[in-house]
Amino acid sequence: MGDKMYKLFSQQISHDGITFKHTRGASDRSGKEFHIYHEIILFLGGDAEFISEHIHMKPTHSTLIVIPKETYHQMIIHNTPERYHRCVLQFHDIPQLSRLISESMSALTIIEADSNIRYLFDKLIGYTASQHSQPPLLSAVLTLLLSEITARDPLILTENPQNPLVRRAVDYINQHIGRRLTVDEIAACCSVSPSTLSHIFKREMNIPLHRFIIKKRLINAYHRISAGEPATTAAMECGFNDYSGFYKQYKKTFGFPPSQRTR
Repeated sequence: MGDKMYKLFSQQISHDGITFKHTRGASDRSGKEFHIYHEIILFLGGDAEFISEHIHMKPTHSTLIVIPKETYHQMIIHNTPERYHRCVLQFHDIPQLSRLISESMSALTIIEADSNIRYLFDKLIGYTASQHSQPPLLSAVLTLLLSEITARDPLILTENPQNPLVRRAVDYINQHIGRRLTVDEIAACCSVSPSTLSHIFKREMNIPLHRFIIKKRLINAYHRISAGEPATTAAMECGFNDYSGFYKQYKKTFGFPPSQRTR
């Protein structure tokens, strides 16, 4: 069976800080391992691995992945990218949904989508395909979906743990990201050499350790700037000595400059 069987497409609708995408084909998310919006992925097909700070798993058809904002994650696509089929729902903190969001998006969660959840996604797929889509209904469907998520029991994630060494390194980084960190320091905490830690981290997380630390620093800087701290001060406090380099990385990561405190 040839690749021509798989029709590539990308359909999208957005309204009031909510974006829904229905896509088949290679991901356009390169370099977006961290972001400041929440994300829900319904995996519909393909050969892929989902990687996060504490989970390393292969999703199956109808696996629902609930990803809180600022959570490291990647979907690694194998073999034919044309088979990678998914729905993606992205949204920021919406005041009128604050309680539901805090309950349903408090931690990375894996759920097997049942008929009720699939029905809601089918509704969204229909909106994207229609020439008369109704974007305001995005909020209504998101409300129902978040309610369904809070009522579901997550799959047992202990069966898909991330490498223990990587988890130890990540936990140390998360606990000490408020100050300058080095690979040598993290490796010493994990009782391995810096080269061993860097090699295993890159293999298991699909991101170099130093880049992971930089991304975490940028998240820290984002919070400082959002709280009113001058961008130059935040950059220095988060370990960026070159403001020009910080500015470029910040804008690339978040999509707006440090001078803009919120999205």
